Amino acid sequence: MRKFETGPQEAGTKHKANERENERAALEAVINYAIQCAREADILGTGDSLEQARQDLSRAVLT
Repeated sequence: MRKFETGPQEAGTKHKANERENERAALEAVINYAIQCAREADILGTGDSLEQARQDLSRAVLT
């Protein structure tokens, strides 16, 4: 009989954790893209206002 490193429950937990990590990374990429577009279009101003917008978006979407 073969012995597996992880059981079915552990494998499911790892898979869900990977999905969450991938989802979070994708959301962060979208936020960064939105801020970059705003910077290029000069919608939100520059510097601190863009960083504040990024933090607000991150807080709203990722928490």
